Amino acid sequence: MIKDWTLLGSSQHGIDLELQKLMLTESYEIPAVVINKKISPYDLGVFELYVHQDNFEQAKLAIIESKN
Repeated sequence: MIKDWTLLGSSQHGIDLELQKLMLTESYEIPAVVINKKISPYDLGVFELYVHQDNFEQAKLAIIESKN
């Protein structure tokens, strides 16, 4: 995994994480990455959203705020 990056969320489909990533990078200028950890032939695993540990709290609050 990327050094000093923290898992912010996971999803079966990943589209919601891509939207969160877009919101974080464009609205809050917080770098974020979505990693596909699926095993495609069997649809096992998840997508994961990561942010740098220095931005974790701000990113977490931004996502909570966007859901309200």
